Amino acid sequence: MCRLFSAVGLLFMSILILSSSVADAWGPVGHETVAYIAIDNLKPATLAKIKVLLGNNEDLASISNWADSIRQYQPQTASWHFIDLPVRRTLTKSDEQKYCFYGGCVVYRLKKYLNVIKDTTRTVEKRQEALKFIVHFVGDLHQPLHCVNDNDGGGNDKLVRYKNDTINLHALWDKLIEVHTEENARTLATELEKKITAADKKKWQRGDVDDWALESYEIAKSIIYRGLQAGKQNMTGTTLTQAYYNKMRPIVDAQLEKAGVRLAMLLEDAFK
Repeated sequence: MCRLFSAVGLLFMSILILSSSVADAWGPVGHETVAYIAIDNLKPATLAKIKVLLGNNEDLASISNWADSIRQYQPQTASWHFIDLPVRRTLTKSDEQKYCFYGGCVVYRLKKYLNVIKDTTRTVEKRQEALKFIVHFVGDLHQPLHCVNDNDGGGNDKLVRYKNDTINLHALWDKLIEVHTEENARTLATELEKKITAADKKKWQRGDVDDWALESYEIAKSIIYRGLQAGKQNMTGTTLTQAYYNKMRPIVDAQLEKAGVRLAMLLEDAFK
């Protein structure tokens, strides 16, 4: 009986681990890059408050992937990383709530945890947890495939051929249009920040979480999914070339930049 239970338990844990990989956004490098950009855009006083909350051994970059790491132990959090907005429809901001079932989507959860962190009557542990979710979910919100669905699991069921490897479309975007992300997050953040102007920051700081989700949705709809067939699709017969990278990587970079600037703005408000 014990052996049977152990086998079933291992199988269950394996399923959870596999399913938890479905919704990774940007991967570790992307999330850390967003966090570093936010760090560089936060006021010293705000950074000091964050340091007090997290402790000396943690910062925004070190906690940026925590929300992915816990999903195998807390599978109820899996749906919190995305919102399935149907790519074949024309949606407005007010439509988003229709696709956030029982509060289980990234838009609702990001708002929820922003309220938690603002509430100084909450325990340190609850506010720490809220901050960890916020840092990660802002990154998720800006990965376009986390705000769209085409009956393909947000691109997880669309297979492509890239650099002699088979990879699903979602994973390709998670990895910054690479099969294996080899960039250093701190270096990438520094390089991206050189491109950000004061006008960019002013423009990106407009709107709210709902607006930014719709923005990601529109990018996916008008650019990433343009010309693709609906539903699950095996596109390995057509190899994505350097031209695809050249077209899509600037979009990835812009989304990382926006996410970092917006995360800083949200945290300035949360810790004021």
